[in-house]
Amino acid sequence: MPDGLCAENIEDLLPMLSKSVMDRSGDMRLPYKVNVDPECSFCKKNKQIYLTDHEYEHPEPTFIKRLPASVAALSYEQDYPGRSVLVLRDHETSLTYLLEHKFLLYIAFMEDVSAVSEAIYRTLKPVKINYMVLMNQNDHFHMHLVPRYKYEGDKVLTPPVFRGTSELQSDFDYRSLALRIRHNLPRKQSEFGECIEELINSGLPP
Repeated sequence: MPDGLCAENIEDLLPMLSKSVMDRSGDMRLPYKVNVDPECSFCKKNKQIYLTDHEYEHPEPTFIKRLPASVAALSYEQDYPGRSVLVLRDHETSLTYLLEHKFLLYIAFMEDVSAVSEAIYRTLKPVKINYMVLMNQNDHFHMHLVPRYKYEGDKVLTPPVFRGTSELQSDFDYRSLALRIRHNLPRKQSEFGECIEELINSGLPP
């Protein structure tokens, strides 16, 4: 191992890492209670998800899938085809708070981000994906995934344009694209993801 690491073997770090993760997840004790803000637009949308034919659905055509720690949906703005947003299934407004008190939830959220990102790559073949936490219009923690394409030319090297569109584009088939991305998501969640999903489900308000 390179000089400067505090252990000779990576396995020697596991007890310290495990303790650190658990110490930073103190607000995830049982019985778990999911935070919901009745005035939050994301909380309102998350509450609209319903189960049908063994699959979770949502009235909006942008809905991709309910994942263990988040809800994935296409952004209304589709200047970059496949642009999506992942919304945490717990109303938290601070990344610092997540990292210090609900670190396990943050890890599960990033596992969801990775799954949706890979599904976008499989579906649309972008050259890269930009990951953005903006929190401008809604302070409920969420992340934007913006696929970038070869046809952009040199613009692919610059930050994506963000218009903040608040309405569906009438000429865009959101539903078909959302289902294509869903089809490329993993069929089975990780054991860790399943555990976090069960925890969140148990803590949802009636």
